[in-house]
Amino acid sequence: MMPMRVLILCAGLAGTIGVAAPVVPGPIIVGHGVVAGRAVAFLKVRLDAVRVKIGLAGGRPGRIEALDAIARRYGAVAAINGGDYEAYGNAPIRNPNHTLITGGGLMFKGDVGDVLWFDQHGRAAIDRVPLKIEGALDGRWKWPDNWYAYWINRLPSGTSDTITIFTPQWGERTGLAGGPQVQVADGVVTAIQNSSTIVPRHGFVVYFRGEAKAASHFAVGRTAQYRVVRADGEPLGDFAYAREAIGCGPRLVTDGQITVDPAGEGFRDPKILYLSAARSAVGLTRDGTTMILATSGGTIRQMADVMRDLGAYQAMAFDGGASAGLWFRGGYVTAPGRLLNNALLILPK
Repeated sequence: MMPMRVLILCAGLAGTIGVAAPVVPGPIIVGHGVVAGRAVAFLKVRLDAVRVKIGLAGGRPGRIEALDAIARRYGAVAAINGGDYEAYGNAPIRNPNHTLITGGGLMFKGDVGDVLWFDQHGRAAIDRVPLKIEGALDGRWKWPDNWYAYWINRLPSGTSDTITIFTPQWGERTGLAGGPQVQVADGVVTAIQNSSTIVPRHGFVVYFRGEAKAASHFAVGRTAQYRVVRADGEPLGDFAYAREAIGCGPRLVTDGQITVDPAGEGFRDPKILYLSAARSAVGLTRDGTTMILATSGGTIRQMADVMRDLGAYQAMAFDGGASAGLWFRGGYVTAPGRLLNNALLILPK
């Protein structure tokens, strides 16, 4: 293990950054220095003293906004960029690529990487949780009354078939042409049309492109519901109680050991597989009481060394490159180079 040279500053949630250590650690410790041979900036956060929130740009899935603006929108005192998204181009909607849960509601379902999640008591874990969405008509989950969806709150792209659920967090309307678009309010199908459809405040819209056979089973007056389960058939376990969750990856540290296998987790981008870039990562200490947020540079494997040496017993990468950013109490510790889609936020308890 490489020697660690770090300057540590301590801050309470109600004050400003104090003087260099040694001091009694506060709810958030701010540090920077050289760890595992890399220049690092980090925050160490006592989870019992804060609230954790997943922040969405503009307060909705698929939008983009500056990291500090996302933090201020939610009243956060600290923030780090979250999972990667469709960062390139100029489309008004940029789909995230990984699972997002906030307030107990699934905002987006991803298929690649890992998920950092928190229950209602603030307990945290990092897991690989492949998800799928399955539905029922008239309370029946078996053929011919079962249905499925590929995505939730994802703007359809290209011309391929899709079945996508849009929830109230998406906006007042789907904003999409075509369909069918099945409106479900309070568990009952209330309309089926082929144009932009109102998303009920207590319901959802199922958007079909292609998949005519699946769409044909819906009819006005039938009840409709959906649930999220593990794609591998395993039970959700404690993840079923996740109140906040943010996906990305790859995994860096598992039970104190380096476990870097981005290709095995489904990543294909060379910047993740082997190239050097700016990095962001999140980790948990062995007792689960402290979360570590860090930015550095190098390969994914080098970031794993950094997180382990910072004390992470479990750790995963967040989006890197120009997205890498760390913000604390009104100022950037590490400034990102572009607008972001989502972020992990620290709020006063």
